Amino acid sequence: MAHKTKKARVMIVEDEGVIAMDIKRTLMDFGYTVTSVSSTAREAIRRAQTDEADVVLMDVVLDGAMDGIEAAALIHSSMGTPVIFLTSYSDEYILERAKITEPFGYLIKPFRDRELYTTIEMALYKDKMQRQLRESHKWFSTTLMCIGDGVITTDAGGHVTFINKAAARLAGLKEEEVIGFPIGELITLKDDSADDLSDDTLSPIIGTKKPVSLTDFLLIANTGKAIPVSVTTALIQDEKGNILGTAVTFQDQTTRKELENKLRHMMLTDSLTELNNRRGFYMLAEHQLKRAKRFNKEIAMVFIDVDGLKRINDTLGHSIGDCAIVDTALILKETFRESDIIGRIGGDEFVVLITEVFGVTEDVVTQRLIGTTDIYNQRRDCPYKISLSIGFVLYSPESDLTIDTLMAAADLLMYEHKLRKHNK
Repeated sequence: MAHKTKKARVMIVEDEGVIAMDIKRTLMDFGYTVTSVSSTAREAIRRAQTDEADVVLMDVVLDGAMDGIEAAALIHSSMGTPVIFLTSYSDEYILERAKITEPFGYLIKPFRDRELYTTIEMALYKDKMQRQLRESHKWFSTTLMCIGDGVITTDAGGHVTFINKAAARLAGLKEEEVIGFPIGELITLKDDSADDLSDDTLSPIIGTKKPVSLTDFLLIANTGKAIPVSVTTALIQDEKGNILGTAVTFQDQTTRKELENKLRHMMLTDSLTELNNRRGFYMLAEHQLKRAKRFNKEIAMVFIDVDGLKRINDTLGHSIGDCAIVDTALILKETFRESDIIGRIGGDEFVVLITEVFGVTEDVVTQRLIGTTDIYNQRRDCPYKISLSIGFVLYSPESDLTIDTLMAAADLLMYEHKLRKHNK
């Protein structure tokens, strides 16, 4: 269905002509303007300078000496255009290289049209938010009192000479009680990415000659509350260059963190059931597979299909079909443990990765699921009954099975189960 609302301008970089044209048609159906289609990194860089695109869809693997990751880094650094990577690979090395370029999205081929649309819209929204944050930061940094940001100044020895209301509020301090105290005794700053939060990060950077800018840090307030902040420091010097002290600015990043978490949730969660979507399931399942290999433990994959969903949709309507999908999600949540990973990967297809299989067999899982479904069907006055077909595969750490092969094997067993039910 074509969208009449004017959308963003999108630049496509894809060396597979058929795929590029398919993406272009999809984008146009959604109402976007496709500024150009490039097949090499150098062509993409050249066109990006004149296209004035709002977002770039960049294939990671391209013909030529330069790949999509290098091109994305140049485009984003020179023009600030957000980049979404398209790739057929989920290799960790590629992901690590891609992360350095700060991509605004990452789609694994093949992807659904709606996934492409959602990723573009989230990338555009994230870019908008980042631009606003950068503009706000520049504005406040030129404002003397940094209203809205916390500001503390110290003398050359690191003792507090001034603290504004915002900094006092963040740190849980009283303005009139902190003057003259060493800043390291009042403010504790920790690296949010570090496993060990025992070392204070703030004291060592006070009085350093070069300005310091820190992101993703935690300010430990006097109340014990950990607040995400970004921190900048700058020396205060006289006309002769003598160090008089240090100015420290704290910017509360709580809203940004909440937005990032919300966007992350949107990217990894099925909107109808609130279960993991395909991307979210794969991310968690891959992590559990690595743990299983490392600790030599078994896990299990369960593939589940809702029987007769098409009939429900055709006879009762798609809104009722959606209710059946939501009911199935609730049944799965009741049947499996919180430690198990549940995902909806298609219209009527669900998967579960059982992370602890001690005492768990195919018969046990099947009977539990049938029992929960029967109870659910009996206690609800509903025009349909939930029926599920199940495929169960046990993973042994000695095997070379991947999440894809586990899922394919479980899918095949589910289909056989469905046929047996149909032939009864």
